[in-house]
Amino acid sequence: MAPQSSIHECWNDLSQSRNDWNKIVNALLSPISNKIIESLSLKANTSALLDVATGTGEPGLTIAEKFPGITVTGIDLSDKMLEYARENARQRNIPNYMTCCCNAMELPFGDQAFDAVLCRNGVMFFNNIEAGLREMYRVLKSDAKITVSTWGLLDKNLWISMVLDAMKEVTGRRMYNRHIPGMFYCMQPGFMTDWFEEIGMHQIQEEEITGIIEFNSAEEHWNYVTSVSAAVVNALIGLSLQEREQVKELLRKKIATHIVHDKLYFQWTARITSGIK
Repeated sequence: MAPQSSIHECWNDLSQSRNDWNKIVNALLSPISNKIIESLSLKANTSALLDVATGTGEPGLTIAEKFPGITVTGIDLSDKMLEYARENARQRNIPNYMTCCCNAMELPFGDQAFDAVLCRNGVMFFNNIEAGLREMYRVLKSDAKITVSTWGLLDKNLWISMVLDAMKEVTGRRMYNRHIPGMFYCMQPGFMTDWFEEIGMHQIQEEEITGIIEFNSAEEHWNYVTSVSAAVVNALIGLSLQEREQVKELLRKKIATHIVHDKLYFQWTARITSGIK
C-alpha cells in the first residue's frame, strides 16, 4: 500500500492535466454525474452535501449551481486539485461551494453533518475502502443517502484496456494490477454492494450504465490517457521512450475500427451504487 504522502503527490502532479482536459473529462463523466444527482433525490430541505474526492470540483459544482440553497463541501487529498476546484467555482460564480483538503478515511466533520454524500469515481483509489465508507456513513444523517460511482469492467472500457493491452504486448508484462486500489479495483458487479451492506446501509441499489466518449483524433486520445488516466500514467513510468513509441504505434493499429469520419469513439461502462443510512 502506498503511503498517503506519495498518493497526495501523485494526485497533485495530475491536477493541472486533469484541469487542462476538463472538457473531455466532463464529457466523459457528466452522464455519471447526472445519474448520481438523480440517485440522490435531493430535496428542498437538503442543506449540506459532501462531495468526496471532488478533484477539480465535479459533480459538486454542478449540484451547488443547480441547488443554490445547498452548501456543498468538496474534499480531496490533493490541495492542488482543490485550488482548481475553487477557481472553477469562482469563474462560474458559485458561492455555495467550499473545499476542505483532507483524507477521506479521517473526515474532519461531526457525526450526521450532511444530508447527502457522494463520491464520483474516487472510492476505488481509497487505500482502505471500509474506513472511507464508514467515515462517509458517520457524517451522514439518518435516513439520508450515499451514492458512489466506479468504473465497470476493464474489458468494457476499451478506451483504457486497449492501451494497457498494447503495453503488455510491447513489454511482455502486465502493466496494471487490478487487485490493488486503482481505476478498476471496484469493477466487479456487487463489489460496492457488498461493502455497503458491510457498513450497514439499507435499500441498496447498484446499476450499470454505459456511454460513448469521443476523441477528435488518435493523437488526442493518446494525449488524454497518458496525461489524465491514472492507470496509464502510472504504467508509463517504467517504460523507456522507445517502448512508449512502440506502444503508441501499436495502439494506432488497434483502434482503427473505432474511427468514424476521422473521429474516435469508445463505449465506456460504469457502476452507480447507492444506499440509505
